[in-house]
Amino acid sequence: MVSPGPSPTRGRAGTTSGPAMAGGGSRWQRIGTSRLGLWCRSLLHDYADACRDVALGARERPGKAGLYLSLLAGATVCSLKVPCEPSFEASLLEAAGTLLLLSPWVRNGGSEGHVQRLMKLRNQGQLRYQSLVFFSLVYQAPFDAEAALYQAHCKHLQPRWTEFPGRILDVGFLGRWWVLSLKMKDPDINEEEFKYLPGHLRTISAKSLRSEANEKLFEEKYKPVILTEEQIEQAEKEQSPHAA
Repeated sequence: MVSPGPSPTRGRAGTTSGPAMAGGGSRWQRIGTSRLGLWCRSLLHDYADACRDVALGARERPGKAGLYLSLLAGATVCSLKVPCEPSFEASLLEAAGTLLLLSPWVRNGGSEGHVQRLMKLRNQGQLRYQSLVFFSLVYQAPFDAEAALYQAHCKHLQPRWTEFPGRILDVGFLGRWWVLSLKMKDPDINEEEFKYLPGHLRTISAKSLRSEANEKLFEEKYKPVILTEEQIEQAEKEQSPHAA
């Protein structure tokens, strides 16, 4: 009678032998000994060495390290506060609404002209927005993006890059559109109303803001105008029909 042989699933020392030992360990051990695992370990080792070098350099030169950290923090803040395209449209509509609430006689001519130009380009579809990581630009395009014109799609008729600075309309930085903000600084001051006043009345200094000085200026405008004989003769010559 033939005695049965040893069990194929048991080894000499009572351990299991078979497909489980053929892989050479667990899954994480196989990944760690593979090429990808060795490359990742080498990469982490390099990063650790680089971090130690940075820490050592910061200890040796704290001023330089502080400057680099300040620049990095400033760049991060600028990139996070870059104004978007909807914010420009909202600022433009707010500026237009502010001017509409003012009388035409007191509106600032520069503010009104700038806002009207932007609104016209917006209605014509010629406003373009471009984000440049740390700041953004709004510039004028020659045609609407949906215009089916040969001039709008021919690459040989596109504006040159040298003309781009002249087409910039606004710059967005730190959550603010600077050109529009400067144009809307004094929207209710019409400079055209004061251009016919004498020179000493067109300029106001810090001393002129006092109540006494303001009262003197207010009373001065009611004083009669005194003309010299030369001024009278000159006015008569200009009004005479034979002056030409």
